[in-house]
Amino acid sequence: EDMSGDQDDIDHNTATGSQSDAKRGEKGNLIDQQNPSASLGSANTESYKERRKRRNPERKRHGARNQHRSKFFCKWILEKFPSIETKSSTDPQPDEQNSCDDNSRTSVAQHVLDVAGGKGELAARLSMCHRLRVIMVDPREADLLNCFESLVLPKLPNKHQRRYQERISEDPNFGKNVVEDRFRQLVTNFDEYTLSNKSGELRQVVSNASLLIGLHADGATEAIVDAALEFSKPFVVVPCCVFPSLFSQRLVLEDGKMVHVRSHEQFCRYLVQKDHRFIMETLPFEGRNIAIWWDGKD
Repeated sequence: EDMSGDQDDIDHNTATGSQSDAKRGEKGNLIDQQNPSASLGSANTESYKERRKRRNPERKRHGARNQHRSKFFCKWILEKFPSIETKSSTDPQPDEQNSCDDNSRTSVAQHVLDVAGGKGELAARLSMCHRLRVIMVDPREADLLNCFESLVLPKLPNKHQRRYQERISEDPNFGKNVVEDRFRQLVTNFDEYTLSNKSGELRQVVSNASLLIGLHADGATEAIVDAALEFSKPFVVVPCCVFPSLFSQRLVLEDGKMVHVRSHEQFCRYLVQKDHRFIMETLPFEGRNIAIWWDGKD
């Protein structure tokens, strides 16, 4: 992956013990009934990391496992939805796409809509590395420049890190200017209620989007799918949490009868069954990696 949006440079890269003479404490330590303080004292000398390693030596950090998730997802998006590179590009000139420079700017109405984007890592990759105009919807305000410099930039090839540093040396406001040119955030929720406001700004950004994205968008996931259908927009969602109590009205056909959606697998089937044109696909990263997507065509 590079700072310019050139897809060819994207790296292809989520006891039970005997209870006759002991009781189990809150953290799994055996407490001697005759001398509980002695047992607690010895237990406290063992660090949390040591206890975790002893319980499961093969356990890996969840963050380390998923540290390249947004990179793989970004690459997949550009392959499945190539039209966004022209519809939402801030620089449509092909011969200028190998440059980090932002001297050539154009007004493009459409943008990629990143829903529940969190810190903004995916938005940072799409806007800073691939020169796309991105609008992110999330109730928590994000610092996209800090996200890019701390989470995305260190993972880029060294030549692109040097190029960015050269730009910053020439103009300390380079990064800030690029973010202002390519990125905007709506600090709000994305749900049926906010979308129902016919004159609302949220409906306008959905209407002008070239693609709707929801990577682990939690409670907004189904709202993204429904909005894509209403506005006939291409979309991709990667479901994560199900929230069966909050969305108790969801039903899916299973073994010949309708059952409530409670599991991740049921949620994915529930979403893909909304329309026969939808596709379910496994993405190339660990963790919750099932995508439901549609190219917006009949």
